[in-house]
Amino acid sequence: MPAGPEIDDLDLRIIAELQDDGRKPTTEIARALDVPRTTIARRIERLIAEHIITVGVLANGPRIGLPIQVIVEVLVDPSQSDRVIAAVTALDEVRWVGVASGPVDLLVEAMLTSQVHLRHFILRKLGRIEGITQLRTAHILEVAKIAFDWSRMLRAGEVAELEESTAPVGHGVLP
Repeated sequence: MPAGPEIDDLDLRIIAELQDDGRKPTTEIARALDVPRTTIARRIERLIAEHIITVGVLANGPRIGLPIQVIVEVLVDPSQSDRVIAAVTALDEVRWVGVASGPVDLLVEAMLTSQVHLRHFILRKLGRIEGITQLRTAHILEVAKIAFDWSRMLRAGEVAELEESTAPVGHGVLP
């Protein structure tokens, strides 16, 4: 596990209980995990305070008036990277920004009200940020999966590492 605040199996089980309903009462979680309610409450407070979890609401974009979702690949002049990141993250339409390595410098997710809004966002907002050298937009037609099952993702990583450590070496071809 990466360096950072210490979490244990109970923390992961609490996170799993909160995945589908961040408002689930501590009494229900305690009952499901067979742990005292006060322990659950203290653990949740610590997980929030240490920025391990955030309890919030994920709205369905189209149902609340944001039917246009885009991923924008952004290439940036390296000498202006910090300034570009600050300008992009300040845009109201932007929900998520990832600083990346590889063929793009930033991956930006934005939620918009219409095609007109999309055009304005790309041409008048992103397009005018000094230091952006190229933009490529992918319009999300449908979200086929959105997952927050962290325990399953962790287990998948453990399985991958186990399989890699026991795989024959030197074949040069990935499955």
